[in-house]
Amino acid sequence: MEQEKRMAGDYEVYQALSIGRVEVVLGIDMANTEKPYLVCYCSQNNLFGIDQYYGTEGFTDYLVAMQAFNKLLQWEIEKLQIERSEIAEPMTPIQLAQCLPIKSEDDLMGRIVVVRSESLRPEFRTADNQLIWVTGGFGASGNSRGRAVYAEMLYSGEEYRYNRENLMGFLKPEDTPAWAAERLAQRQAEQAPLKPRLRGDAR
Repeated sequence: MEQEKRMAGDYEVYQALSIGRVEVVLGIDMANTEKPYLVCYCSQNNLFGIDQYYGTEGFTDYLVAMQAFNKLLQWEIEKLQIERSEIAEPMTPIQLAQCLPIKSEDDLMGRIVVVRSESLRPEFRTADNQLIWVTGGFGASGNSRGRAVYAEMLYSGEEYRYNRENLMGFLKPEDTPAWAAERLAQRQAEQAPLKPRLRGDAR
């Protein structure tokens, strides 16, 4: 059976390299006599995990398009290097031995879980990208047939979609880094209901 072509609009995806939180894409449409080459970004971080293309630019010459393709890659590499330089804490990857297993009946909602490093891109296989705070999704419920788990990264607060099978376990308390304990305490304080003020209380 012939494999379905990956398309970015009318352009067939010819090259696609993942870097950081995006893919950099080069597409070709030889039926387009004015601009047969397309360079753009692609992201799948949405509710359905589907391709979303943006930042598109058309080119008449292949080599010029490749220059633009390489420029976008370099920008993403530089952004990642800046992000890493701003992290003061050591972010050693979390291993399976540091986790308690997730059981099928476990409800993940409002809990901290660890993402399998092998399910992340190589540049994100560090603790700050593995520890997430689960906020929803059918896959967060115990004994659910759903897979999608929506969460915020504990370190940065960025929102992402995961599949339940990509989650490795619950981090053991004795292996919890100081920065994670601080952020967890902050989250729990934010989630705690406000105590009602009684009449006559000091303002």
